[in-house]
Amino acid sequence: MPLQTIQWVEAPRAVFGLPLISLRKSGQMRQGLPLVLTHIVEFVEKHCLDKTGLFRLPGSVKRCQELRKRFNEGGFPEFDSGDILTSASLLKTFIRELPEGLIPEPQRTQLMEVYNDTKEEELNQAVRTILSGLPEEHFNVLCYIMFFLSRVAAESDQNLMTSENLSIVFGPTIFHVPLGPNMVEQQGQFNALTKYLLDNLIHLLPDMYPHACTLMHSSSNTAKETDWANEEWVQLLPLTEIRSKLPKIGRLGRIRKRISGFCRKLFSCTHSLYRLRTGALPTTISPSALLLQCHD
Repeated sequence: MPLQTIQWVEAPRAVFGLPLISLRKSGQMRQGLPLVLTHIVEFVEKHCLDKTGLFRLPGSVKRCQELRKRFNEGGFPEFDSGDILTSASLLKTFIRELPEGLIPEPQRTQLMEVYNDTKEEELNQAVRTILSGLPEEHFNVLCYIMFFLSRVAAESDQNLMTSENLSIVFGPTIFHVPLGPNMVEQQGQFNALTKYLLDNLIHLLPDMYPHACTLMHSSSNTAKETDWANEEWVQLLPLTEIRSKLPKIGRLGRIRKRISGFCRKLFSCTHSLYRLRTGALPTTISPSALLLQCHD
């Protein structure tokens, strides 16, 4: 019997519809974020924030399928000027097709329970505790997406996408509500929860953003520490300032945490001394850059 030659065909490197942990294990993440996600967000961030109806108006279905296929085959297609709405649709598709949802169980149910039953003055702390229990891949992507959406909301005068409108669009995308007779009512509750997350980012994820004194990317050199409590400062921060969640266990995680704390204290003192002497912020150093290095 003659021998047959077997030809091995490499399977497409799917990225859509895969769990985040699978993307990490297959090397399709950098700094805790999926490469396909950052590729899309960077385009939208640069070219689309002022587009009226961003995320609300649909893009080209045919073009969306074409781009999705190229991503799944391992490519990184270049977007063009006609891809504004399509890239936004592709971003929603990527998040929506995460098998467990961006916020999986049990955190999804826990968040809704505390949102409905917790006193207002205790709600932020309760939500922070639940979010800290998310799998690391989900936590990093959630922070990245929510921070990006806050930038979209900051341009709502032009794009008309306020936090309320964004929550209507992204509530069903972030939270997978199971089918059932109460699905519509539950989805409305999760949309309200999404709006709460967007409106309270600086309180729910305070460790994911640099201190106000490190806002060297701002056009103003006279920022005050009290501006940190201002939502506009969060919305003006570039996406490159976001930092991945530190490991919760292990010697390396503890060392990173100590170094990070030391850096924060060091630059807090430096900032205070500089302001006492000059009354202005230093413009030649970027403490946030060193803080980012401590986390890498």
